[in-house]
Amino acid sequence: MQHAAKISDYRFRKVLACFVRDHTATETARMTGLSVNSVNDLYRKIRIYFYDAGLFMNFYGGAGPARYDPDDHKDFERTLLRFHRNRLRSRRGVRETPGAPNYHLAESWWRFDFAMILRERPSDSVYDMMVAQLLAIIRVAGPIGRHPKNPAARSRVIARLVDQKILWFLRNAPGFANPELRAGLDEALHVELPEPDAD
Repeated sequence: MQHAAKISDYRFRKVLACFVRDHTATETARMTGLSVNSVNDLYRKIRIYFYDAGLFMNFYGGAGPARYDPDDHKDFERTLLRFHRNRLRSRRGVRETPGAPNYHLAESWWRFDFAMILRERPSDSVYDMMVAQLLAIIRVAGPIGRHPKNPAARSRVIARLVDQKILWFLRNAPGFANPELRAGLDEALHVELPEPDAD
C-alpha cells in the first residue's frame, strides 16, 4: 500500500511518474483518467508527505523565497531560486499558505539535483531514479496521506539516496570532471549524519 487514497497502486504509480516529470495537474488528469481536483489533492499530499519525511527540504527554514532577493545570495542559492521560479511560472494558482511551509520550494530543491543530472545526461532513466527515491521513502515511512513514520530508517534511506546521486555525478557527469568539484563530492560522501529524534 503506497498511499491512503481510494485509487489503485497502479494508478497511483502513474500519478507519481507524472509528478516526477513535473506534469501539471491537468496533464496528469488526462494521462491517468483522474479528475484535476483528485490530482491536485494527490500532488498536495505528495509534497506534504515528502517534506515531513525529510526528502523535500527548504534551506529557508520553511519560509518562501518571495522576500529574498536572489542577488543577495551565493551562486547555489541564486541558481536554485531561479530554477524554482522558472518551474512555477507556468503554474497558475500556486500560492504560499500563510504560516505553512513552502512545499513547492522544498520540492524544487529536491528536483534541482535531478535537473543537473538531466542536463548532463538526458535520459528517461533519470525519471525512473526519481520515482525509485520516492518509493524507497514510502517503503520505510508508510503510505502517502499519513504522517511518515520510522524517522531513523528514513534518515538512513535519505542519506543513501544522496550518496547515490553523488556517485552518479562522479561516474557519469562530464561537467563534474573538475578535480575541485570531484573532491567536494567525494568529501560529501563521507559526511556522517546524526540520527534524528523520534517523531
